[in-house]
Amino acid sequence: MIEFVNVKKSFGNYLVLEDFSLKIETGEIFGLLGLADSGKTTVVKLLMGLQSPDEGTIMIDDMEAGSGVRRLKRRLGYVPQVLGRYPKMEVFEYLQFFASCYHMEDSKIRSRIHMLMELADISSWENSPMEVLPKAVFQKLSLVRAMLHEPKILVLDEPMVSMDIRTATEIKGMLLDYAEQGKSIFMTGSSLSDFSDLCTHLAFLHQGKVIRKGSVSTIFREVSEQNPIVIQVEGRRTDILSLLKEDKKVKSISLKENEIHIRFKGNAREEAELLRRIVDAGICLHSFYREAGSMENILGKEAKDERSIISYE
Repeated sequence: MIEFVNVKKSFGNYLVLEDFSLKIETGEIFGLLGLADSGKTTVVKLLMGLQSPDEGTIMIDDMEAGSGVRRLKRRLGYVPQVLGRYPKMEVFEYLQFFASCYHMEDSKIRSRIHMLMELADISSWENSPMEVLPKAVFQKLSLVRAMLHEPKILVLDEPMVSMDIRTATEIKGMLLDYAEQGKSIFMTGSSLSDFSDLCTHLAFLHQGKVIRKGSVSTIFREVSEQNPIVIQVEGRRTDILSLLKEDKKVKSISLKENEIHIRFKGNAREEAELLRRIVDAGICLHSFYREAGSMENILGKEAKDERSIISYE
């Protein structure tokens, strides 16, 4: 279990985190999402004990982050945003070195390294110097290094940045397998799509505070209700615009080329009822759907509540 309680962190006059509180339960795959420079990396460094909070506490199970306790360090595996390289060191030698740093038994090091390299599909690079590794191989190697000592908690800072689709899919598979062993995973990111099919829980960081958190299913349901409905019709739009103007749950109507975007403050049943009324009115539809979730909506940048019926974009 990880818990941030009323954490504050600033650098000079620049306030990065203010009253930051977050709880990650054992066994969760937890994603902390936010726009660039929102403080995500600072959260990770505080968790890893690389920085100290100005105020508040950070607990990992029964220990305070940064306490230096050896058993705390063994519980954490860390993949930073900027990955360190040892150009002339061979891959197996690199992993063997880090395994020894965690005082792993010599008899287990070799088998553990081989097992993880095979899992990551990088066994063929075992005797290669790190300076020749392709980026995708190095990204998977960094995760292997973090998993070597079987930490209870994996911490990854922006793991999907600049990652190709194939490598991202393979790494997600490794993380899901690791979580199935009862491990916890905490990661940061700036793209909702990167984590929507991986995490069990999400939190969103904005201006130093958590503004939304919960299970993935709950958040996506809430966000979906905030996103506009996109409608395309056959022929003139006069009839459907008249119908939409009469519905008090339609808060705004925007015309974008051949699409009608409406902000509809209703639940799924009410949305289905709106669709039924459109069809019963004899209006021929090409499409009627909710837009996918966006970081802007989640971070509280929804349109205002006033009822602006028509706007053109």
